[in-house]
Amino acid sequence: MERFKKVFGIFFSSALIAPLILITIYLAVFFLIRGTTLTPAQVISHFSSLYARYGYEIIFLGALMESLVVINFFVPGATILVLGAVFAHTGQVHIVYAILAATAGSLFGFVIDYLLGYFGFSAIINKLGYSDTLQKAKHQLNNSAVKSFALGFIHPNIGSFVSLAAGVTKISMTNFVVLALFSTLFWTSLWGFLIFSFGKVFLVVLTKYTTVLVIGILSVWVLLALYQKRK
Repeated sequence: MERFKKVFGIFFSSALIAPLILITIYLAVFFLIRGTTLTPAQVISHFSSLYARYGYEIIFLGALMESLVVINFFVPGATILVLGAVFAHTGQVHIVYAILAATAGSLFGFVIDYLLGYFGFSAIINKLGYSDTLQKAKHQLNNSAVKSFALGFIHPNIGSFVSLAAGVTKISMTNFVVLALFSTLFWTSLWGFLIFSFGKVFLVVLTKYTTVLVIGILSVWVLLALYQKRK
């Protein structure tokens, strides 16, 4: 009985709220539009038109949301950025400008994370159950700030905690901005050009295997959240 309660508690923990909500929303939308003429190809076409008109603004906001600590677990920032690189391949946006927009948005978000840590708002993060993650980021920063930024900014979710920890440990604002800027620019460029290079493949996957892709991503997300919680 106790084991059942433990597993049940893990499954409905804060780490799994976002993927569970997304799964529910996706399934609801899927069943609602199943009987209509709306196809994945048409959805991609609508997004393509949207990026052609407001691509850089969308990418900036997506990167900003993806880099804000804790909030990034509940918003599809990564999906927005991936679509930006994909649509750069088809000409809706320019890949260089898309990378610069993503870098600017991410850096703005990381600065907010830094300020939250600097002015003591990290206590709220601890109460939300992310104290271990924050402590690990602080420990890595104390060992090597440059290495922490170089490796930690491989993904905005990790970078947001590194930024928060940088504020908590009172790293100078100038050093933080310089390290965050170059780390963000490097990883954004790497991922951006990589996805851009395989843009056609991504479009095929998005238009033909949307359901499998979404279920696969959400399943991995749930499994990772369960694994982290059990640790």
